[in-house]
Amino acid sequence: MTYMGIDRRRFAQLLEWGADDDELRRFFVETRLQLVQKGAKVQNPPHGKPARVRMLTQGMPEATDRVVQKWFGENLKMLDPKPVEKLLEDLRLYEEAGESPPEDEAKRLARSCLVHLFSSNQSADLMSFLRPVQAEAAVDSLEVKNASIPTVSVQSLDVLSEALGRAIVALVEGRDPDEFLSSLPPSTAAFVAGVHAVRSDRYEDARIAMEALDNQQAAQALLTEYIARRTSARSSGMAAGLQMLNFTRPHDAFSFNFDRDEVFAVCTRDFPETKVFLHPFAIRAADGSWLDLSGNAYREKLFYSSGDLIAFSGGRDIPRQPKRGEIGIWRVAENKGSNSAHRTNFHIASEKTLVYEVRDVPFESSNHDAVREYIKHAVGERGTVAMPLLFLLRDQLIIGCPPGKDLARDEGFDAGLPCWHTLSAFRFEGRAFVPGPLPPSELYECEALASSLRKLFAGEYWDTDKPTRALTRKLQDLIASGSPKLGSRRAARLRAELASIEEHEGAMSVLLEEVMRDPRIGAQVDQLVEAKVNVLVAQKERLQKSIQQLEQKQAELLELRRQAEKEQKAIAPAIAKAIRGAFDRARADAVGTLGEVAVFKTLIDELIERPAPSPVAEVISSRSSLTDHRCTASIVRPSIGRRGPIVETLRALGVMPKAARAIESVGVMARACGLMLIVDGLGGRIAAEAWVDEGEQPGTVLECGFGETDDYTVRAALAGTPTALAILDANLSPLDVYARTLVDSVLRRLAGLHDQSFPTRVVVSMADATVALPLPAVVDSISLRIHLGRTPEFIQHSGAEVWFDEVDDAKEPDEWFKGLWKPARSRVVSYLRTLPVEEAAIILAALRVAHSPSET
Repeated sequence: MTYMGIDRRRFAQLLEWGADDDELRRFFVETRLQLVQKGAKVQNPPHGKPARVRMLTQGMPEATDRVVQKWFGENLKMLDPKPVEKLLEDLRLYEEAGESPPEDEAKRLARSCLVHLFSSNQSADLMSFLRPVQAEAAVDSLEVKNASIPTVSVQSLDVLSEALGRAIVALVEGRDPDEFLSSLPPSTAAFVAGVHAVRSDRYEDARIAMEALDNQQAAQALLTEYIARRTSARSSGMAAGLQMLNFTRPHDAFSFNFDRDEVFAVCTRDFPETKVFLHPFAIRAADGSWLDLSGNAYREKLFYSSGDLIAFSGGRDIPRQPKRGEIGIWRVAENKGSNSAHRTNFHIASEKTLVYEVRDVPFESSNHDAVREYIKHAVGERGTVAMPLLFLLRDQLIIGCPPGKDLARDEGFDAGLPCWHTLSAFRFEGRAFVPGPLPPSELYECEALASSLRKLFAGEYWDTDKPTRALTRKLQDLIASGSPKLGSRRAARLRAELASIEEHEGAMSVLLEEVMRDPRIGAQVDQLVEAKVNVLVAQKERLQKSIQQLEQKQAELLELRRQAEKEQKAIAPAIAKAIRGAFDRARADAVGTLGEVAVFKTLIDELIERPAPSPVAEVISSRSSLTDHRCTASIVRPSIGRRGPIVETLRALGVMPKAARAIESVGVMARACGLMLIVDGLGGRIAAEAWVDEGEQPGTVLECGFGETDDYTVRAALAGTPTALAILDANLSPLDVYARTLVDSVLRRLAGLHDQSFPTRVVVSMADATVALPLPAVVDSISLRIHLGRTPEFIQHSGAEVWFDEVDDAKEPDEWFKGLWKPARSRVVSYLRTLPVEEAAIILAALRVAHSPSET
């Protein structure tokens, strides 16, 4: 019977990926007496992770469920487990696709599932997912029933049992003999498990094995001697592999040194803009000691009041913000102006010191090809991530990944890999980590034979690329001479590979000759060659046909170009005559059509020479310029003053209550994302000016004149860095011309370039007049648009969820979203994802109706 009746295979997978072997070992050590009292057969606790997982999934009676839940609920921790809903969604997606998640994702999913599974408030949905269907339950019941029937094996006493032989071989090879112990007598199994525990430096397991040998004094003495020799070797500096750090509880006299001490922390939360939080769970003191911060009380006392750290947004002297789940070591500083009323009063004050995750490799360092292929697969599956890797081989050699090398390909191993015989490490949430910086390393060479031979062929020793017998012997002599300056291990490996090539080369040549004499093989080869030739010939014909079509198209385009140039030359005199007539008619209209005269005069002066204007015309022109300047000049003034909430203003302008709330939410989103807000409809001027009065300080208002092209007015309005700027009737002049300075500032803010230098929020009202210009594309791409005269068609929550699911892959996105600049899109989507789905739904409705075609 498995824990809580869940599926045995799923439970085994969760324990394999989500629990560390040390956690499983401590469970059986610390709860052995309780388990025995509940009927579990753990008087001789299982050894090795496979046996411990098997015992938990198959050998625990139902009465032990409470013991299992209590111990794991208190000891198996995770800072930010995935919520049950998201967890089940991801697990079902992988199951439906029939795929296995990447190793990092698999560990996170499995540990999150175990945390929820062993909690006091178990999710009914999770338990339903983990429990087997009836058919599977019947199979499991049958398997358990059959497993409970003991089998009798009669062996001769003078014959070595197969299980004992395999266990001894596993010990010699450095493997865990656990899978063979169940077939051995209890005393023999305990002795073999004790030997392996001592060899693996697990002295607590060795002590348990010795307790099981109370009646075997000789065996106990042998284990005691072995432990003494092993301990002596470790004290002499012969220890290898990962040496686990000892984390101690901080005492009351400890004082954190902000200049020298560091914290080991994990990023738990990040936001689209600036707020990133880290959770410290250990201190690396300047004297090299490690202090445990897993207790919330001491951490919150040291880094009051939440116990978390904040990572500020980018700047020249500000450390890079980490991503969610990123682990590292940082120095800490206190925030300026911090006090007990703030939840977070400390921030990271240095760049991250790397922390390396350790992966186990099931091969020894002498098996170079297997080690290389395992690392290639692990790196290729993992992809580009922030957490660097180390690999622990079976013989305890530790291998690193040099920066700048692509270890997913053979070429990344050509220069060798850094290696260490021993490193300090610690375990966190079922994973092993090594804190940086790493000490000086040695070199481990495991490049492919082809790479080694390529280096030798690059020399001046040969003029062929075929490994003939003579060339192979020449390579052997070259390696033996020491000229290539190879290491002894690498040279021995190359010589062994070359000897294998020389041994099998003759046989392969003979086999190939005999195969090629078979007429069936020859006929098949001829068929393949003929098929390939036909494909190439057909491809050549298609290319020639395409070339002919392109040449014909080129000739047609040249002819069209010649005709167009001829027609253009014929049109020029007619255009000049028409312009001259329009100019003469405009002069007759005198002052009333001075604007049109000026336009036509500019055009005609480019085409024909005109006599100098008379003094009377100069006077009229100067007077009209003054008049036009007074009528069309833009005006900059402060806003009217503080008003009530914007919703009240919108309601006064006739907007329905829910529509007013949706429009207000769009304005809040535009301000949060750094975009401009464009207001259409009757009363847009009033609403835009009311919007800039929402803050503590009054905003600035720019009333756009007609025909404005100089950016002096906008520069003057922005000189005082106002908190908010409203441009009224902005489309009476070309907005992308007279407000180019403002547009550039918003573009830089959205791109994250000097975004702190431009804090002004911008609101623009559009005029619905005969002379109104269309909104420039560049302004539309950095703005959100609302319409006061249109009532939104509000959508259901499911509609908003569908929009979120399809927004990245939609072939025809919403009109308002399609025109946004890419950085603006990212900010808008990130902001909407942080809102409740009902709030996002009303915002989408307001944006859609503003961009819908006007009713006729």
